[in-house]
Amino acid sequence: MTDPANSTPSTAEPKKAGLPAWILPVAKVAFLGLAIWIVSQQVSWHDAVVLESGKKLRGSIHEAPGENPERLVLTDLEGTEHRLAPRSKTHPVVPEDHEGYQAGSRSFGIKTASRSLDPLYLLGGMLLIFGMYLMGISRWRYLLEAQGIECKWWRAFRLTFMGFFWNNFMPGMTGGDVAKAVLIAKDSPGRRSHAVSTVIVDRVIGLAVLALLSAVAILTNLETFKKQAVVVFAVLGACMIGGVCVLSRRIRRKLHISSVLKRMPASAVLLKLDESFRLYRSAPRALIAAVLLSVLAHACNIGSVWIYGRDLGIPASLTTYFATVPIILIAASVPLFPGGWGVREVGFITAFTAVGVPEAYKGKLVLLSVLLG
Repeated sequence: MTDPANSTPSTAEPKKAGLPAWILPVAKVAFLGLAIWIVSQQVSWHDAVVLESGKKLRGSIHEAPGENPERLVLTDLEGTEHRLAPRSKTHPVVPEDHEGYQAGSRSFGIKTASRSLDPLYLLGGMLLIFGMYLMGISRWRYLLEAQGIECKWWRAFRLTFMGFFWNNFMPGMTGGDVAKAVLIAKDSPGRRSHAVSTVIVDRVIGLAVLALLSAVAILTNLETFKKQAVVVFAVLGACMIGGVCVLSRRIRRKLHISSVLKRMPASAVLLKLDESFRLYRSAPRALIAAVLLSVLAHACNIGSVWIYGRDLGIPASLTTYFATVPIILIAASVPLFPGGWGVREVGFITAFTAVGVPEAYKGKLVLLSVLLG
């Protein structure tokens, strides 16, 4: 038997009570399932027509061959053809009648919408997206040079696209930034915190410029975009406050930023990153170049979405795209699901129908989110 008097008291600290480790993964899977369910309830694979009697026909709507082009035919899932008379009380379907769309008489299925895509429009959109990538890579290289880190253009290209690959498996549309930060840190021994800081600053500038572009579009028609304005100006304000707190010596002294960082967990890492961020005070040209390249890159991205939307026949102006797409991209950046999946689809439906796009276009809006990549 052990003598209690000679036993050594346990020095192990009691475990802190907290949530089980499995809670967060399960919650993410549940939210992803909810997002998939919401999207599936909003859209249909097939076209649909709701008759005056309330009966819904599903299938593929097309023009009747050899007849008046306004005459439509719906071939249902069993292969039976139903003639749809324009401006008819029993079949209220008109190809260009937006009142009919808003009444819910017809909805566009994803299958029909994808078949109608024009290869030239797709090519134009892809060229704009590739241009966005090239400008994003150039932006990052400016930020790397400001930190004294040499990275050849081809190496930056490879690291960026490796980040895009990992983005498909990591939460949010910014998840690939983690992989990119790890890779560039390995390439920069002795300046790892500086290398990581470039990825963070690159992302913050990108989000700030997204919010800025949306804000400019919103101000052209504030009455239409009142709800969107709240989100956009909140993000823009947060980015501006963060930038001032990092770059302004006077504000830093008043807020005791360095002292606060010293008392935080992982203070050594945070202080090194803070030191790296402050180096951009002496690199205004790099910051200005990064902002200008961000404007061009995001304009290309939004332009590609607009081209795809035009091809799909979605009735929305270019201003609407500039006002709403940045909000969707910002929301998809939140690290919930891999690649922002689910958030983008719900975001496109919610954002565009909120500004007047008929609900009949939900299927096309989901396809538009897929084309965004």
